[in-house]
Amino acid sequence: MPRDTMTAEERFQTVIDLGVPDRIPVAPMIYYFAARYSDITTQELWFDPTKYSYAIEKCYRDLGPWDIYFPINPTSPTAYVFALPMRAKYPGIDLPPDEMCQFIEEEILTAAEYDRVRDSRVPSSLLRYFDFMFSLACLIQHKDPGRLTNKLHLVPAILKHLLCWRKELRAWTARGVAPLHSLLVEVPFDTFSMARGIMDFSFDLVNTPEPIRDASLALSDGYVQMNAACARFIGVPRVSCLCHRTSNDFMSPRHFRDYAFPSLRSIVQGLVSRGVTPVLHCDGNWDKNLEYLLELPKAKVVLQLDGRTDIFRAKEVLGSHCCLFGDVSPTMLAIGGKQEVTDYCKKLIDVVGADGGFILAAGCEIPANAKPENVKAMIDAVREFGYYG
Repeated sequence: MPRDTMTAEERFQTVIDLGVPDRIPVAPMIYYFAARYSDITTQELWFDPTKYSYAIEKCYRDLGPWDIYFPINPTSPTAYVFALPMRAKYPGIDLPPDEMCQFIEEEILTAAEYDRVRDSRVPSSLLRYFDFMFSLACLIQHKDPGRLTNKLHLVPAILKHLLCWRKELRAWTARGVAPLHSLLVEVPFDTFSMARGIMDFSFDLVNTPEPIRDASLALSDGYVQMNAACARFIGVPRVSCLCHRTSNDFMSPRHFRDYAFPSLRSIVQGLVSRGVTPVLHCDGNWDKNLEYLLELPKAKVVLQLDGRTDIFRAKEVLGSHCCLFGDVSPTMLAIGGKQEVTDYCKKLIDVVGADGGFILAAGCEIPANAKPENVKAMIDAVREFGYYG
């Protein structure tokens, strides 16, 4: 943008450090919206890398520019298992070609998995994590995890994903856009929730929560090592840690504190110690969990909120502790007016971004049915109101 005095990467790192940049950075999370806006099918977005690149580029050219690119493109259903460990129906395969992916809420793992993971004799924490995730991927694909060949068949898809992302993110970096992350992977506690199914997991959490905590902790160091290695390989020193089911919508603050937070804290501390910035993707309402996050390293974490959490309260509690990321609601972007979006973005900039440490974005993903003029209004708000001084 014409008045910029920093690069996007400098701007991003400044707000992570809780400093004041030249202006507020903006980071739209665009995926399904890109298909509708560029008039391609969801199936093409998912499975045709050329069409995906065309769709994202069109959004950037027409509605941008933005500072931070939020890569979601999973390259294959196999790679997507690591991000969202559930069975799914895919456009053009199980669904009509223009439908969004649909996740199936069902039991994939049994409750015995907690003890198996906790008591695993696999000598390396990294190998223990891979053994767990590759076994889970086999079960999701209805394959026997006891057969080594089934696990080995997953490796080419994972390597292809990493190579594609390294090439793509280097291209965005070369044009002056900072990638948000090198990888986005569900944290172990939430992985158990998804793979057990919400009903069974909820009973586990009430009746026998200690094994969940212990198994999640047992996987945490391997999770850290895997993410840190991928960050080095891809060349982006940030990872998104997906926390889809640790909000107050799913559990009480006490259950969060005692059973979910120990492994999340261990993961954050481990990543930070390796020079990697955790971006906590916090879906749902975290209002009663915010104080616990003060235990995380200061000025080392990005907290991404999705509209359910009160971002203004988050600013009061955590504004001097971690970078805040959000939080224009998907509803407003889909059915609100352009002036409503502009006014709300100005409020976010003035209040949440008052002294730095803030990234303007949508609450989670830009909805597929968002009005293009509303998306542009959100991005343009940093040009109009986002400069400091």
